[in-house]
Amino acid sequence: MDDTLFAHAYENTPDQKRALLKTCIARLYDCYGPRKDRSVQVSTNWRGGFNTVCRHEPVDFAVLLFDDTLLSSTRLLAGLVPAVACGVENILAVRMGGSAPWPPPVLAGLELAGQELVVDMDAGQWAELMHELCASGHSGVVIDLVEDGNHFSADGCVSGYCPKLSRTAVVWMDEGHLVDLDVLAFAHPDVAFTVYGANLPLPKGNFVYGGDNVQMFLEGIVDVAYAPVSLTEEALKSAKLVLGPGQEECWVWPDLHSEHFQLHRTALTLGA
Repeated sequence: MDDTLFAHAYENTPDQKRALLKTCIARLYDCYGPRKDRSVQVSTNWRGGFNTVCRHEPVDFAVLLFDDTLLSSTRLLAGLVPAVACGVENILAVRMGGSAPWPPPVLAGLELAGQELVVDMDAGQWAELMHELCASGHSGVVIDLVEDGNHFSADGCVSGYCPKLSRTAVVWMDEGHLVDLDVLAFAHPDVAFTVYGANLPLPKGNFVYGGDNVQMFLEGIVDVAYAPVSLTEEALKSAKLVLGPGQEECWVWPDLHSEHFQLHRTALTLGA
């Protein structure tokens, strides 16, 4: 992508919205790093009379893959920032099959995270890239955020992560702990929200009111819920991700761990 597109996107994302993206990035860094070590090796002598050597280091590259149906900078950053924080030096962001204009918040989020190596590819170009990456012998990981996923060819060197969370979410509006619905509308313009609890004015578009019954709220959970601390434990019985008031601009893929961005090696030996 040309630098002028990033500059235009940055200028067309208001200061307040850029601040929300910066908060998302900062909290992801808190969750994932940044790591100060480059590589780690641990040698262990076991009581059973054998030894192990365990070594890990960042993979050589990461590719963040998405398409033009992903309009959320927040969810995109949740796939990108962990790779940066874990020390991956070569990162490429690929929008596959994209023909629509780039949403300014998406490009602004990528730039704020320091990611300016961004390309559009069609399916044929993506297949060619995957072939070259797998044949290169370099270690890498593909973070596949395309809705109908898997678009990576895993082999011994290249692995993939493909999160599957529904693009729906439920929200409980407690009079004393209100969720900021306007921030949700900015952070996730491609998610359908059902709001329960306090009956307050809703943002236009992808918000509907579901009533004030807390049991209906809990039963409406598919993957993601926004709820006060008082409902967190109950919500976690069904939800994979629960976000409380004050965390509307944040996101984390629950099963995306630092180990996804590391190449692990282990030796098992006998004797001294």
